[in-house]
Amino acid sequence: MSASHQHDDVTFNAVIRIQNQIENKHNLRTFAFVLLSAIALAACSRDGRVLRDSGPGQGESIAIVTTPPDPNLDTESTAVAENLFSVSGTWIDSGALDPRHTCKGSNTSPALTIANVPAGAVSLAISLTEIANPDQPLWVVADINPTLSTIQEGGLPSSAIVGAAFNGDKIIDGYSGPCVTDSEIHEFVLVVYALEQVLEFAPEPMSLASSKLLLQAIQGSAFESAETRFFVQNP
Repeated sequence: MSASHQHDDVTFNAVIRIQNQIENKHNLRTFAFVLLSAIALAACSRDGRVLRDSGPGQGESIAIVTTPPDPNLDTESTAVAENLFSVSGTWIDSGALDPRHTCKGSNTSPALTIANVPAGAVSLAISLTEIANPDQPLWVVADINPTLSTIQEGGLPSSAIVGAAFNGDKIIDGYSGPCVTDSEIHEFVLVVYALEQVLEFAPEPMSLASSKLLLQAIQGSAFESAETRFFVQNP
């Protein structure tokens, strides 16, 4: 074999070895890529983001049970409301007072209806005050029989004791209707008290101080009360 042919063989073999090395490196990189992909896929399958197979009972429909309202609750609430100690007048609660019960009308005391007087009440009492001026009572009455359910307009039982009130220009004994002189709305509250005793108190005639003492005695002896409100406004 000539020297030229030997040189060509050496060159050819060298080229084959280089190609084999390149192919081996390529195969190694491919293997590494596949291995890394397999590891990553295995990790993803365990990170909680892949749904598991459904267990027993999964996939079944859930029955939603609607509980009907208990009719006894409304009945009990109504019964409680019906048994509450209450007082009502000729006005709608928080409504307007008829002018005849004011100092600009006939200044007569309103008719009242008292319901469900609590057991244990020995006597009843009444007070009427303006909400903005509670220290100036317009009507203070005590020692009303607890069996009385209705008080007539302009009247009181003979056993009742009555305090004095100021009706806008003078002091009088008994009821003094609201006497509004401006155009503002004035709110009043009428309270009926259930007392555990009969008051042994004789208020001095025409004495506002004595009337206030009577009211304090009423409030100190009361164990329960009911109220109704109204407003007065000049036209």
